[in-house]
Amino acid sequence: MVDYFNILGMITATILGRFEKTLENVALLAAFIPIISGMSGNSGTQSLAVSVRNITTGEINEQSKFRIALREAGSGVLSGVVCSTILFTIIVAIYHQPLLALIVAGSLTCAMTVGTFVGSMIPLLMNKLNIDPAVASGPFITTINDIISMLIYFGLATSFMAYLI
Repeated sequence: MVDYFNILGMITATILGRFEKTLENVALLAAFIPIISGMSGNSGTQSLAVSVRNITTGEINEQSKFRIALREAGSGVLSGVVCSTILFTIIVAIYHQPLLALIVAGSLTCAMTVGTFVGSMIPLLMNKLNIDPAVASGPFITTINDIISMLIYFGLATSFMAYLI
């Protein structure tokens, strides 16, 4: 199982390498990588805990799986908007770059939303495959959310590169 996580970790490193030009042009983007990646992972881990609890208590059935995942994604949107608003304000106050602040805040909201959805779905998938979701889900969710959050962040930053320079 560990080898799979190493491979997924290398994918994250490869993604960062693909966006090297973006980082060269706007080096300040690197300062926010830990925030976006960390908050995505945190929100995913929280959803993981909720899903594992629901599996353990028998609150999840075939009909409720997707509804529960959507509810978790909704909480990710709400948490993402709150955290992003605070982060946006701080970036504008310190760096005086509203577009950069918007890119970081938008990326954070999207990453947290996707993170919570992934965090709620992976334990359900693991359970379906008869793998203990409490054991295998945590590192997998964190690594998957790292990959997704970096794609969101650098994809958005690259799209607006002409306006950031």
